[in-house]
Amino acid sequence: MPETSLPFAPGIEPGPPVYFDANPLSDRHLTGIGRYAARLALAMAARREVRFFMKDRAIEPPPGLDMSQDQDLGTWARKLVRGRKTPLGTPPDGSIGVWPLLRPIARTFDREVSILHDMTPLILPQTHKEVTRSHFQGLCSKAIPSSDLAIAVSHSTASDASWLTALDPSRIAVAHSGPSLCVGRHAHPGRATRRPDVGLVVSTLEPRKNPEFLFRWFHESNALPPEAELWWVGSIGWLTSRRDLKQFERRAGSNRRIRFLGVVGDAALCKLYRTAGWSIYPSLYEGFGFPVLDALRHGTPVLASYNSSLREFSSPGLHFFDPCDASTVDDAYRAFEAAGPVAIPREPLDRLFSWDNVARTLLGACEKVEARPVAAGAAA
Repeated sequence: MPETSLPFAPGIEPGPPVYFDANPLSDRHLTGIGRYAARLALAMAARREVRFFMKDRAIEPPPGLDMSQDQDLGTWARKLVRGRKTPLGTPPDGSIGVWPLLRPIARTFDREVSILHDMTPLILPQTHKEVTRSHFQGLCSKAIPSSDLAIAVSHSTASDASWLTALDPSRIAVAHSGPSLCVGRHAHPGRATRRPDVGLVVSTLEPRKNPEFLFRWFHESNALPPEAELWWVGSIGWLTSRRDLKQFERRAGSNRRIRFLGVVGDAALCKLYRTAGWSIYPSLYEGFGFPVLDALRHGTPVLASYNSSLREFSSPGLHFFDPCDASTVDDAYRAFEAAGPVAIPREPLDRLFSWDNVARTLLGACEKVEARPVAAGAAA
């Protein structure tokens, strides 16, 4: 079988190779689940031999591919997925297959792991397209149960999956995600000056993120200063159009401004987190909540919805609200202002939200699962 593993430093744990589905790494902007996949793959590669694949093709990484966490993930992913493709062949005995998003019903590896991000197509179906809801129903009822175990990104997601999928709850382990951005050092090495008048949102523009509620609050709130600005980083997603956003950029009678910045690189996003005076995340439901963790790790206070996995965050500088009640957002903003400058400690966040912990949890859970060898010729 062709050699498709990456070069590893001495000290890598012995054990069967981990095969990592690279399909999520081909996303154009590498946000959300794509970033999760990249971070986890890099963390796994620091502990175990990792081989990447797409469907029935192995990917030969280009020579010298950087496997450090602190680099531009989009650039790294493009280099990886453009690597030479060869037949996957028959994985060695004891191999582990990791599916960061979708997976087929048929098994390919002796031990298979699905990553569970969120169940929102079933919990909030009105915020997703029909095709997404349909695919997700099949994923939960047939595909995910083909795995030996699943890693849930939060206790909330694990709880949802225990009754929304056909997977035995005893086969679901929880490992909180690590940060999406700036794992070990700042992507933007220069200084940044805080602007108290600027609030930052990092998210795809789609219904579950509750943008219209936020925009109306921003223009109508009596808690905000008259000249406040709201900067939104992220692409325009499903069930949303640029025309929908135009009406909110400026509002008659309001001096406040909303700026849509689109997708930005890691260095630019790092600087934005360190420039904004505060961040806000009004999501209706979350599997994890990268922007909350990333903002806190950059020292930026956060106003966040009090629901789903977001309730699992606890830190100075974090203020919760009801994402259906604008008056509670006012209360959260006033609490943030009353608190004044707050030092947000990194150590507790880094201890609880660690990619190395995700990798260790996954490998440890696999050790407790009896291998189910795939019959010759049965790999999908």
